[in-house]
Amino acid sequence: MDFAWKSFVEPDPQSELQGVVGYLHPLRYRTVPRVLWRTREIEAQLAESSGLIGYALRAKLPQKQFWAVAAWESDESLQTFVESNPHAEVRTALKREMEESWFQRFEVSGEEVPLDIDEALERV
Repeated sequence: MDFAWKSFVEPDPQSELQGVVGYLHPLRYRTVPRVLWRTREIEAQLAESSGLIGYALRAKLPQKQFWAVAAWESDESLQTFVESNPHAEVRTALKREMEESWFQRFEVSGEEVPLDIDEALERV
């Protein structure tokens, strides 16, 4: 199931932004509820984060797969979010429970927003 792009700022079409796409695949089904619960915490953090342009999520629950894509005004604003709680704490807490997880950054222009998860995956 895809969760639509949530926009926080309308970027200048000519601006250069920092994009990020990520993937989580828990080892066990019993971890899935924790991922969903912690995602809500991170969404609350995102709503308060300076520099966020917007984000979208995807979940394939039967396969235990989760994706996220976001656009940020700068690498610095993205890094501040990554290093702040609850994101930093969640990342550490769930790390051992993941079969696979990764996040990749890429440059994106303001005219490419909103970002699409499939297109972002092709870029990285």
